[in-house]
Amino acid sequence: MSNAQSADGQLRMESPLGPRMRIGGREVDYFCGTSYYCLHSHPDVIEAACVATRQFGMGPGTLAQMQVYNDLQDQLRTWFNAEHVVTLISGYSSPMALLQGLRDAFDIVFVDAATHYSARDALRTLVKPIHSFRHLDPGCLADALARNVAPEQRPVIVTDGVFPSSGALAPLHEYRRAMDRFEGALLVIDDSHGVGTLGPSGRGSLQHAGLESDGNFFAGTLSKAFGASGGIIPGSGELAEKIAANAMIMRGASPLTPGAAAAAAAAMHILQSNPEMKDNLARNVKQLRSGLRSLGFDVPETPVPIISVWGGPDLEHLRLKLDARDIIVRVVKPSGYSDAPDVPTMRLAVFSEHTPEQIDRLLSSIAELI
Repeated sequence: MSNAQSADGQLRMESPLGPRMRIGGREVDYFCGTSYYCLHSHPDVIEAACVATRQFGMGPGTLAQMQVYNDLQDQLRTWFNAEHVVTLISGYSSPMALLQGLRDAFDIVFVDAATHYSARDALRTLVKPIHSFRHLDPGCLADALARNVAPEQRPVIVTDGVFPSSGALAPLHEYRRAMDRFEGALLVIDDSHGVGTLGPSGRGSLQHAGLESDGNFFAGTLSKAFGASGGIIPGSGELAEKIAANAMIMRGASPLTPGAAAAAAAAMHILQSNPEMKDNLARNVKQLRSGLRSLGFDVPETPVPIISVWGGPDLEHLRLKLDARDIIVRVVKPSGYSDAPDVPTMRLAVFSEHTPEQIDRLLSSIAELI
């Protein structure tokens, strides 16, 4: 066990999250997690949360309207160019609310075998036939559709947009082609790691793929790129009405806290006012991906700020050696997360606020240690 970890193996964080932070009594370079713009620790985001909490308290204790929710709705509509954005207490529950909202529009479900637990848990609530297809395999999806969709049935395909452990991008174009022969086929993605980071204006995997069109839907979170917490479902007013009618979480759960709503609105304003943050993230992703390829790792060229490597060196030994140099990375056990492969993997997360020197130090250290 390293000094950075507690007895249960968890990192002992002693400062706000960032590219350089205090963990286990030490200042370290941090290449883990999901705060792709480090907005969780931005002073304006923290101050917005504090002001809203002092004004409104920890929450309404029931379903209620507050101006802070209206302010967040305005920011979300602008960001996603959407008529309405449903917000709810947790990003984990947003795929459930979306699928339940759409349940009358499909008859049979096809799900990528490695889709996140949030979508898998959501599917159990639908009382619909469910078929799994091989991870990232549009050919397997096409075969499954051909075998299982009866005349007049409308399928829905469920997948992550960006897979959280590997950083793999779902082949959404290929999935859409496999679906096109089925009238009314829907595509629903959990895009928690895509919103904010992918697409020309940060609207996520559908924008990145050029698939922002009828029949394609996504759910996401405010807890990663947007530096706060809570679930989001951008779409039309009609979709929002369907979710309100069919998803009981919208009636039975408290909304996100006023502090989280204010934090998210502040974070989105910061990103809109500072487009160089997105440029910096793209630069850092490119630097780390190309550097890992130069070391012999099989790393694809994508804009995703999650990079997973496996094979070759003993990754746990490498992690410990990096830890000794005050560089924190994560090693995922075989099949240790929803999409993790059945071999150990080192999952690296790069942020817009990492300096090129930090990334060079990580790469040079790996080169020396493998």
